[in-house]
Amino acid sequence: MPPEPTTTDARPAYVEVALDLPVDRLFTYRVPAEQRTHADVGHRVLVPFRGRSLMGFVAGVGDAEPDFKVLDVREAPDAHALLGPELLELGRFIARYYGTSLGEALAAMVPRGVRHKGKGHRRRRVTLADDAKAVERDAAGKLSEPQQRILRRLRKHPEGFLLTDLCRAAHVSVSPVQTLAKHGIVALTTERSHGDALEEAAREAPHTEPLDPTDDQRRSIDALIAALDAERYRTFLLLGVTGSGKTEVYLQAMARCIAQGRQAIVLVPEIALTPQTVKRFRGRFDRVAVLHSGMTDAERAKAWRRIKAGEADVVIGPRSAIFAPVPRLGLLVVDEEHETSFKQQNAPRYHARDVGLVRAKAAGAVVVLGSATPALESYKNALDGRYELLDLPRRVGGRSLPSVQIVDRTSGEERQRRRAHIGRTLEIRMREALTAGGQVILLQNRRGYATSVACPRCGFLVECKHCDVTLTFHRSDAVAMCHLCGHERRVPGACPDCALPRLEFRGVGTQTVEEELEALFPDARVARMDSDSMATRDAYEDVLGRFEAGAIDVLVGTQMIAKGLDFPNVRLVGIVSADTALALPDFRAGERTFGLLAQVSGRAGRGDADGRVVVQTTMPNHPAIQLAAEQDYPKFARGALEDREQFGYPPFRRLLRVVVRGKRPEAVADRARDVQQVIVRSASPRAEILGPAVPPIGRVQGFHRQQVIVKAPEPREIATVVRALRAAKRPQRGVEEAWDVDPVGVL
Repeated sequence: MPPEPTTTDARPAYVEVALDLPVDRLFTYRVPAEQRTHADVGHRVLVPFRGRSLMGFVAGVGDAEPDFKVLDVREAPDAHALLGPELLELGRFIARYYGTSLGEALAAMVPRGVRHKGKGHRRRRVTLADDAKAVERDAAGKLSEPQQRILRRLRKHPEGFLLTDLCRAAHVSVSPVQTLAKHGIVALTTERSHGDALEEAAREAPHTEPLDPTDDQRRSIDALIAALDAERYRTFLLLGVTGSGKTEVYLQAMARCIAQGRQAIVLVPEIALTPQTVKRFRGRFDRVAVLHSGMTDAERAKAWRRIKAGEADVVIGPRSAIFAPVPRLGLLVVDEEHETSFKQQNAPRYHARDVGLVRAKAAGAVVVLGSATPALESYKNALDGRYELLDLPRRVGGRSLPSVQIVDRTSGEERQRRRAHIGRTLEIRMREALTAGGQVILLQNRRGYATSVACPRCGFLVECKHCDVTLTFHRSDAVAMCHLCGHERRVPGACPDCALPRLEFRGVGTQTVEEELEALFPDARVARMDSDSMATRDAYEDVLGRFEAGAIDVLVGTQMIAKGLDFPNVRLVGIVSADTALALPDFRAGERTFGLLAQVSGRAGRGDADGRVVVQTTMPNHPAIQLAAEQDYPKFARGALEDREQFGYPPFRRLLRVVVRGKRPEAVADRARDVQQVIVRSASPRAEILGPAVPPIGRVQGFHRQQVIVKAPEPREIATVVRALRAAKRPQRGVEEAWDVDPVGVL
């Protein structure tokens, strides 16, 4: 039995510690007398665990001596608790609802630089060594695939990469970089960080005054201010078309919140966290803090401690910013609340929007969920009265929404050139926009040059040896690459199956579009934005800065250009292939397509000139495409909700997805059957159980996968199944199991 809790001003002799381990229990330790003032609930403690030292959080205290042998706490480093009662309770909710350990939940709430002392404002940079070529020749044939990927990227960037950026771009861990450094092929140097770029941008922002709201904005602002004045929990869904001024509504509500002596948290998708975004808030408020993954550990730790000390009125960041330790939360804004990036994809698999609702309710705070294309779950909550709907149906300044032209790519007249991806209509509209001095944004939500390489005679496909997907050809690197695991290979000169001497490139990516643009518009200044071209930390801000300054005429990219950008000179938005995601076997495919098209269309016509949008598609009559062109979210949502209800998907059913993976397919299948039996025994009669079955992508990174999906009417029914899975016998060695409550995808 755990020790009896005592009041926080007592000096506990024993503590219950939550460790960052996938173990569903707390561990008891004795606190030496000299450390008892620093070992209370919410404090960190360093404890021995199976031959090593681990840092954990105190989750309970007591004086009663346990009836089993306990070890001593080794260190209690904090004078004050890092986690207060509110965040501790939130951690317990995350552990309970998402089926994770309390230690994992609490560790996710505190930045690594705070949990483990940040190593100063220094970063490691990786460059090719001076004599890398000679050493590499000696090592020919001995380099691993990850090492070869590292070297290919460094050859293209002589200035090198920050270590974290290189690992992300090359799909590698730190280990192969260190091995290359040990052999003298790359050099690892340490450099001082000159501060976070977003924080610097915030400091430079000129002060702005509140704008005169439109009638629609005024109604929304008044509703939020009334809720703030009442100081009680309420949730609003702010449904506003692109360019309708949602940010100004947020800002004026924040001003009232701050005047009350409370703080605001603003969650944005990581992709939208740009200097442009931060400047809008810093221009209105002096005490703004930013938390995001691009900061060094020490930078995040410094910002976190500022927030905890009450030195920030507004905190901006992606999903982990929901755990910002603001002393008195008054307002939570979730901008682009439909974005799937708010869902954590590894343990603890929390959704920041949903966790934010729980936190706000406990704090008596007001929540604003903002989007032009809300998640269907949120919209249904508004229709049912759980949320209050605020509507911004018109753009500010009397500007009209851009005119949208849907172009059927199967039409013969569109095929003016063989294998052209920019059709006749889109080319004409681009010439008109550029001639008028405007800028153009082109969306193609696939990176690379060709999405597959195939033999036109026998159908052979160049596939990943680790994953069940085809490789994407990247012309700039002259390799075929897996976008799941990073595996790369040269394209064969002939088909391995039938010996046809030339393989065929199929599909279109951003590199293809960029090449075609350079041929069609040789005088235009073209830039590409995707995760390949934006390999370094500063590249994203650099390209957007040049686009804003008018130094780029055409910006082509993936979904990272679709949201959060406000450039008044964009006259035309072109969508090269609108139906890229519609064929995916995922129940959210239509919703995602509608959202992406509506969002990117909204980048056009934000200045004095009218905007135009050209949507190229092979499915011109699909509702997601038709209604996105009309910017008619309510009509799209009505149809999509009918489909979801018919087939038993959210928001009418709650989902649990259990994924089993391992190197041996037989062991994976055996464990998946065991999981299914646990679910059958614990699920309510109202639950529907799908599987076990191989998911659409059956093998990822060399691991075979099977999944079981549970649909149930109520969250408590899913929680019952999760508890049963947590209590079940662990899988055999070599097999891993993960359960995802409220998954955002099933691929």
